Amino acid sequence: MAFEVLLSDKSKKPEHQAEAANVSFADLGSFDGIKDYIMECPDAKLTMNSKLFLKDLLKLTGMEMSFGYMEPDTVGPFSHKHKLNEEVYLVLNGNGIMTVDGKDYPLKEGSVMRVDPKGVRKLSSGDKGLTYICIQTKRNSLEGYTMTDAEML
Repeated sequence: MAFEVLLSDKSKKPEHQAEAANVSFADLGSFDGIKDYIMECPDAKLTMNSKLFLKDLLKLTGMEMSFGYMEPDTVGPFSHKHKLNEEVYLVLNGNGIMTVDGKDYPLKEGSVMRVDPKGVRKLSSGDKGLTYICIQTKRNSLEGYTMTDAEML
C-alpha cells in the first residue's frame, strides 16, 4: 500500500512558490521555521510535526528530500528501513544519534551519513535539538553525476 504524505492544513506554508517549464521553486523561510511545518499521512493516521517533504512541492521525479527538526532529547517515533531507497542525512545544526542496525552514530552540525535501504534506522536528538536534511534516492540508480552529466554551453 502506498501512503500519501500531505502538507497539513494547520502547517506553515512556503513563503513563495513558482513553476515554469524547467524549474520549480519554493522559499521555505529560515531553517528555524522548519519547526512550523506539519505533514500528515492520513492512511497511516500519522502526523509529523517539524517535517517537510519536498517531492510534491518541487515536483521531484528522481529523489525525495525532506527537512526535519527534532526538539531536544527526543527519540524518533519509529525505526524503519526502505525497500529500494538509500538515505543521506545532512545535519544543519544541533546534535543527536542515528542508530543503524543497533549501532549508535553521534551526529552534530556538519555530520553527513548514508544509510543503505536495508539498514534499520532510528533518529534521536540530543540536548541541542536537531535540524537536518534527508535525501532519498533509489540505490545504485546514479548513472551520471557532476561533469559526467553536464553539457557545457
